[in-house]
Amino acid sequence: MSQLVVSGGTVVDPASGLNGKQHVLIQDGRIFGVVSDIPADWKSVETVSAEGKWVMPGFICLRSHVGEPGNEWKETIATASMAAAAGGFTTICATPDSTPVNDISAVCEQVLSKSAAASGARILPIGATSVGLQGKDLTEMANLKAAGCVAVSTGENSARDAGFLRRILEYAGSVGINVFTVAENSSLSTNTFMHEGQASIRLGMNAVPAEAEAINLYRDAMIAKLTGVPIHVQKVSTAASVNLLRSLIADGVPISASVTAHHLWFNDSEVGSFNTNTLVRPPLRDISDVEAIRNALNEGIITAVVTDHQPQSSIEKAVEYQFAEPGTTALESTLGVVMELVQESALSLDKAVASLTSGPAEVLGRTDIGRLAEGCIADLVVVDPNSPYRVESTRMQTKSQNCIFEGTSFSASVSDTIVDGALVKGIEEGLRVSI
Repeated sequence: MSQLVVSGGTVVDPASGLNGKQHVLIQDGRIFGVVSDIPADWKSVETVSAEGKWVMPGFICLRSHVGEPGNEWKETIATASMAAAAGGFTTICATPDSTPVNDISAVCEQVLSKSAAASGARILPIGATSVGLQGKDLTEMANLKAAGCVAVSTGENSARDAGFLRRILEYAGSVGINVFTVAENSSLSTNTFMHEGQASIRLGMNAVPAEAEAINLYRDAMIAKLTGVPIHVQKVSTAASVNLLRSLIADGVPISASVTAHHLWFNDSEVGSFNTNTLVRPPLRDISDVEAIRNALNEGIITAVVTDHQPQSSIEKAVEYQFAEPGTTALESTLGVVMELVQESALSLDKAVASLTSGPAEVLGRTDIGRLAEGCIADLVVVDPNSPYRVESTRMQTKSQNCIFEGTSFSASVSDTIVDGALVKGIEEGLRVSI
């Protein structure tokens, strides 16, 4: 029998109604209890001190690119697992855009096998909705689910048309697997590199309007309403999309949405530096969009923050802006962003924690992670709210160094990460460079 006590911290778990100084008791990888006083027979148990710190459920990311199989020079499952743990994530969902694509059970099984051997966060595979992510032929979603996929995804692109999305949702609904989409109208977004607005006019760059996202979000929502099958729209980034979501949710459409940390933090003025790490998809938006998605998190219109961790090597990034591959590493910086927004009163602590824990758990249909209730899997993160640090890619656990937050200072950092009731070792150096 294994036991562990996380003692003396302020336990913050909105899903369980917890916000106060308590002790978390862990036994055999499960939450045994959250108590005000440590029982006498637990006094001699191994203890993790959380005095002066926050104790939260382990974070969950619904969208991380883990490289493997096929892109190991950018990231491996082992390095992604440790990077996640360094950032407080105990569960991450691997996008299907590996090489080969995760469109058959063998690839799913490989991801799970490599995840089981990794030392940090668990990695859950997401399957492709179409063979090769080509948007032509449906995958065998029943087989993908049986192999261990927790969802199926359209990848980096929207479904090619409404009819194909209907087929995706009807099949997924029949086998009971989650569907993740992104909203982007390709006829408006092809060969674009930033958001269409004053900044793009000033820089003279090909740009995508906010409407490209809103158009496909509405289309996808209508197909979800038609079929009655829920969809989760990832990487929402515009005020127009937020306004649509507010109306759709009020009308009972089965839709949920997430946003990335970098879209909560940066706006399109950053592109003027021509730092290719600012090239992300969707692009950084107008400052009014940033404000809108922050407000949407506080309202509960958007319920999850994703990292969209997308490592790229210097081969993909050390080129002219328009030739660079999009993406940023983010597993080790997302906590800093979200907690900084709390410090600035731009986001409530409860909403911040929920967006990283119970919000994504609800999307996955899981009640055994994302909360600290008795019997739940013992995934926890201890956060020091007063441990300032500066992001330096060379000290991160992730394999690539394309971090949009490079040089940014944050005021909260991870002290300890616990996965399945066990402390993750080797994350202490991580990205935490004190300032």
